[in-house]
Amino acid sequence: MTKYRNYKEVYNIDVKRFSIYKGVNDLKDDVVIGDEIDVLVKEIDENGRGVGFYRGYKVLIPKGFINERVRVRIVKISDEGLLGVVVRRYERTK
Repeated sequence: MTKYRNYKEVYNIDVKRFSIYKGVNDLKDDVVIGDEIDVLVKEIDENGRGVGFYRGYKVLIPKGFINERVRVRIVKISDEGLLGVVVRRYERTK
């Protein structure tokens, strides 16, 4: 009867596919500390940091200005979002 199965090891099934919380921890697989990403700063938070979005996740950028496109190096991944340091500043859009 086991020769008709598509897999050999019965107890090594990927249980994440049965989860109702699909995609919750996908960010940790896609982005690692040290990656550089391009972000458009859309708003400023209550601490004065620029806030942009990358793949639906919040990116916090110290010393970021509104409507500025920046290249950011990721230094921390937390529940609040990604914390990045500005590597390069592109032109400001209006």
